[in-house]
Amino acid sequence: MSLDAKLQRPIRISQRDIDRFEEMAKYESKLREDGYSMIAGVDEAGRGPLAGPVVAAACILPEGEIFYGLNDSKKLTERRREALYREIRRRAVAWAVAMVSNHEIDRINILEATKEAMRQALRSLPTGPDIAVIDAVALKGLDYPVLVEKRGDARINAVAAASVLAKVTRDHMMMSWNAVYPVYGFSSHKGYGTREHMDAIRVHGPSPIHRISFLGNILNDPRKAYFDRGVHIEHSVADDLIARGHTILEHRYAVQQIGEIDFITSRKDTIYVIECKGRGPTSLSFGGVDETLMTGQTERIRSVALQWLEEHDQMEAQVEMLFAAVDTGRSGEIINIRYMPFS
Repeated sequence: MSLDAKLQRPIRISQRDIDRFEEMAKYESKLREDGYSMIAGVDEAGRGPLAGPVVAAACILPEGEIFYGLNDSKKLTERRREALYREIRRRAVAWAVAMVSNHEIDRINILEATKEAMRQALRSLPTGPDIAVIDAVALKGLDYPVLVEKRGDARINAVAAASVLAKVTRDHMMMSWNAVYPVYGFSSHKGYGTREHMDAIRVHGPSPIHRISFLGNILNDPRKAYFDRGVHIEHSVADDLIARGHTILEHRYAVQQIGEIDFITSRKDTIYVIECKGRGPTSLSFGGVDETLMTGQTERIRSVALQWLEEHDQMEAQVEMLFAAVDTGRSGEIINIRYMPFS
């Protein structure tokens, strides 16, 4: 049985799960007795890792419905988190997830980045709350009451639901980043400072998703990172794809003597084959980035893609081939990313 199939099996519910849910529901019941109906739980994932964004989620659970198994997401098995993640997204009154990048964490510090991610998650809720309950972090600047509850993710169902949404979202992102930067082992530790992770940083240096401000005890001068324009362009495309909900399956997948594909991703029921190229402003007189993918190259990409589909038993899958055209400025900064189909 595949890992995906195992993760999607129903979870077993014990009497302890039932008792915990009912005990954790008392907090929201009291708020409803006080006149609040739209109670948003808020939590984050990723304050401590050395790499990746901090992710926050906000969630309003429906009154009277059960979500047995809820708890602090860190105390749940991966399979239980994944099952609850699907149920919460399907049955919640409203939910939203927001993230703040490693670059912004370096700029404003992790606490302020966490607060910003939480504000963004609350503001993104399709149904506005009339009160928010947050695990341990105080927020200002909202037009409804905000309650701060220590260990709220283990005591209040709405906060526990937000905890699950934030952690599973971030874990999925880090697994996608593992396909882009496999030497760091992101799929196993999700960016946290394990011995293996720190050793990889010492050997390979920081990647573009590492939090430079977190690496002072690992590297003598972590800010001396080599800038490679091609790597920067691919990183920017990967970042954009992950933000759009893609799961990165392959990065630089190559077939000897035929060619290489920059990214193979999946989103919903579609496989995407993506070639990315960047051009600076001086190339515009030569047709710009749109003109850089030649007929022979598309044929090689198609041949490599067919081999990957055959190897992974995906010949019947819906496939889209996209050209990611990246416009950069004179200093290499990313100005725009456009996705255009090719066949």
